Amino acid sequence: MPALLSHAALQPAPLLRHRQPGAAALKRAAVTVRSRPALLRTSAVASPEANEPKYGLFSDERKEYSRKFARPVFDFERWKTHRSSSRYLRHVLGIFESRVFRGLAAPLGYVMTLATGVALYHTLAEAGYLTDVPDLKLTTNAPFGLTSFALSLLLVFRTNSSYQRWDEARKMWGSMVNRSRDFTRQALGYVPESQPELRSMLVRWSAAYPRALMCHLRPNENIAEEVKDILKPEEVKALVASTHRPNYCMQVLTACLKSAQLPAAVTSNSDATGCVPAGAAYRMDENLTVYSDVTGGCERILRTPIPLSYTRHTSRFMMIWLTLLPFTLWDSCRWASLPITFIVSFLLLGIEEIGVSIEEPFTILPLEVIARTIETNLRELEATHGPATLGKAPEGALNATELLYDMIPSASPNGNVKSFF
Repeated sequence: MPALLSHAALQPAPLLRHRQPGAAALKRAAVTVRSRPALLRTSAVASPEANEPKYGLFSDERKEYSRKFARPVFDFERWKTHRSSSRYLRHVLGIFESRVFRGLAAPLGYVMTLATGVALYHTLAEAGYLTDVPDLKLTTNAPFGLTSFALSLLLVFRTNSSYQRWDEARKMWGSMVNRSRDFTRQALGYVPESQPELRSMLVRWSAAYPRALMCHLRPNENIAEEVKDILKPEEVKALVASTHRPNYCMQVLTACLKSAQLPAAVTSNSDATGCVPAGAAYRMDENLTVYSDVTGGCERILRTPIPLSYTRHTSRFMMIWLTLLPFTLWDSCRWASLPITFIVSFLLLGIEEIGVSIEEPFTILPLEVIARTIETNLRELEATHGPATLGKAPEGALNATELLYDMIPSASPNGNVKSFF
């Protein structure tokens, strides 16, 4: 458990300390909103060739590495290109450079090797070079006609189920964007300016939460690197030392909310708005509950795949189906059966590959761009509310870790944190 932090943690973070209220702050916040996502958009879709480790051209390691470059964030120009009529030719010409094609190199190689062997076998047999050999042709297409619809149903189910998981993950992160704005708006509106350190902490930790969740859902992410420009050094150390970082962020926000001097309840029969301030804490806590729901929903998607029987049976079904395909095509297509086999195999295997690729959505969704959007939105809200972070923490005020230990005494390493509540 990390050591207790000094009360200096309640002072504004370095990036916020020199922010001036008013027009200048708003202008800087607007520039940040415009520029930072643009930089991330560029890096998210940059070519993987620049600093790519030395992987085999068709290796699984290269396929996993390239997933980080499949996180596009669309703007108006990209939508225009996406709708362009030239997309048909552009996409066909880019087949051999596509990640789907590279990911299918091994099964496509197997099918094409088999198809080539079948063609050579029949050619040599018909030329008389092979005698007393069995006939390897399938004289009827009935088995393919009877099984094609079943294969189609499996592929449709596989792809639809994977897309639903991808869409649910994106919607949950979109909900986080909305709730973070709402929570910060409420915090800056209700927490008095006499508690500037608390307002600053609420903004900092609200911006840190999506970064912590992103690192929680992805492998090989550096949480300290992600939050070093958002939290203060001692706060970064405390967050890194925690086991479940998203939960830690929510606990800190809860402790901040508990210590806030929110307006007291004022009820009046003649004042319809009299009860509104009394509900501020409850409404803010509801937003934190949504954070918890998002965390749990993302963990559910990450830990629970589509039932493995569907994935296994679809793979077996398709490979058996494609293995028999060259034997059926030879009589009617001869050597043209090779390109036909390649095209059919690529199309069917590609559908299944896409379904498998998007089944785990967090390594292909642009979560870093969403997290940066949240951060810039919160900083702009903070600038809008004036000198919220210019003051210093009063002597003896609690920092983030001490707030958490005071709220949950059992989490404290010594159990004797001074209570301020």
